[in-house]
Amino acid sequence: MSSWEALLSHPLDLVGGILFALAFPLYHGLYPSLVRRFPNRAARRRFDLFRRSWIAGLVENRDLLVAAQQTRNLAMVNSLLASSALILMGLTANVLVQVAKPPATSTASPTDWGLQLVGLEPKLFLLIVVFAVAFGYVMGSLRHLGHFNLVIGADPELIEEQEGVSAVDYFSALINRASNRHTLGVRTFYSAFPLFAWLFDSRLFVLLTLASAIRFVGFQDFRHLLRRS
Repeated sequence: MSSWEALLSHPLDLVGGILFALAFPLYHGLYPSLVRRFPNRAARRRFDLFRRSWIAGLVENRDLLVAAQQTRNLAMVNSLLASSALILMGLTANVLVQVAKPPATSTASPTDWGLQLVGLEPKLFLLIVVFAVAFGYVMGSLRHLGHFNLVIGADPELIEEQEGVSAVDYFSALINRASNRHTLGVRTFYSAFPLFAWLFDSRLFVLLTLASAIRFVGFQDFRHLLRRS
């Protein structure tokens, strides 16, 4: 039996894996569609509008220094997250290599050592994937922030001529994409906590996954869903 088959043969691990897939990749993949379905209830929609209002003021006043200063902090946080993702990927990969082979001084046979670590390798592999995805998101955010800072001083009329949209819409789209990718990167780091807990206790994995799902949907993304219009 492979490590993946052994891992998912336990009911609690299987339930936790399904909940994790629903709470993180599936939910966040569907989130843009949910925002379009409930535009007046989604936190992302409101913050996108707030940032657009800020961009409109920047374009009108041509205050480029403020734009650079306001995006600097987000760029610094993304740089820190990118470095952290690479370090955590390396550390987790090192642990994965170490657990894949029995220690030279161990008195247990390779078979006994493998039985002790059943299901551990897939969990470590998932952690590496999570850190890689987080790295991709924050690097994407940095890319959009860098592009924003490079072109924020461009002539608005030239942007409208070349892009076919207003300068406010163009810059708003850039900063919104940067911010939304930063959020996804942070959410991906959050998903590492349940996976880390899974290394020790499947019950804790299920509990943390459920808590994360409730937090995202009920307290961050759609906390105004039940409010009257």
